[in-house]
Amino acid sequence: MLQINLNKIGVIVLAAGKGTRLNCTDRPKVMLDLNGQPIVKYVIDTLRKVGFSNEQICLVVGFKNELVKEYFGDTFRYALQEPQLGTGHAVMMAENVMKTKFEHIVVIYGDSPFISEETIRAIVSNNVENKTAVTMTSVLSENYGGSNARFFDFGRVVRDEADNILNITEKKDCTEEQLKIKEGNAGYYCFESKWLWDNLPKIKSHNVQSEYYLTDLVDIAIFQGEKVESVIIPAEETIGINTSEQLEQAKRKLK
Repeated sequence: MLQINLNKIGVIVLAAGKGTRLNCTDRPKVMLDLNGQPIVKYVIDTLRKVGFSNEQICLVVGFKNELVKEYFGDTFRYALQEPQLGTGHAVMMAENVMKTKFEHIVVIYGDSPFISEETIRAIVSNNVENKTAVTMTSVLSENYGGSNARFFDFGRVVRDEADNILNITEKKDCTEEQLKIKEGNAGYYCFESKWLWDNLPKIKSHNVQSEYYLTDLVDIAIFQGEKVESVIIPAEETIGINTSEQLEQAKRKLK
């Protein structure tokens, strides 16, 4: 990582969600208390440890966005996503404030407090050194029972016989055979910036949710013959907070 100029890397933090399954009506999901501070603060702290300055970070906000801005003040760049039409749409909203400023763009979730410095460095290093259009992250699960049940909802990483990535298929769009795949999309990315902004408008919402999936960029890159590689990360780093049970699990883990 020492040979990489961090100043050329921008970070988009997706933080617009309502937290519907958490019955969160008075604040955005990322502002829920997690052992004394908002969930998203853990993500920001990790980015700062990696070495990113506030000027390099864009928070994509939506529901009750004023609460995020009140907490962090004017130290970050902000992009507004209203309505929330998926991860791809969220990144589209950040284009105006990020497009011309960076050579590579990291995209992570504001409700994933356990992402590590090592993972962020790994995806940036892969993207820069291997000159990949898309560097994604994935997690391996031997099965979908017990403590691994949460991985069943992850999009599946579909590979060919030579182990090359073919696409990511969201769980709702998977066939029965694809649901058996044990490699799931962890959802953190690093993109070559020019390629990202050139191809983001090509994402379509022709899926069950009628949303713009960031994962579709993997399909686009592969169709173009661009390099797409994945960094496999520890399972605990994929713990997002979408339910009350997951929030309590995160609180226990942090203790």
